[in-house]
Amino acid sequence: MLQRKILRYKVMDAHRALVKEGKLLEAREILRLLRKGHIKLGLDDVSWNVESLCEKLGCKIFYSSRGYTAEVRI
Repeated sequence: MLQRKILRYKVMDAHRALVKEGKLLEAREILRLLRKGHIKLGLDDVSWNVESLCEKLGCKIFYSSRGYTAEVRI
């Protein structure tokens, strides 16, 4: 439980940093992740940036069988 809260705070900090840098599309995806607890990502540049950021933060990432989509969970 404590690990999940720490991860949420890390994701919140990442969201704030993205907004300050002006990467608003990535920040919107991260905000959806915070609100829902999970998001699906495709193959576009924004999704790749969000996926790599979430991987660095330690979020759980699940890939579809064909590899076209990834699901990120907190």
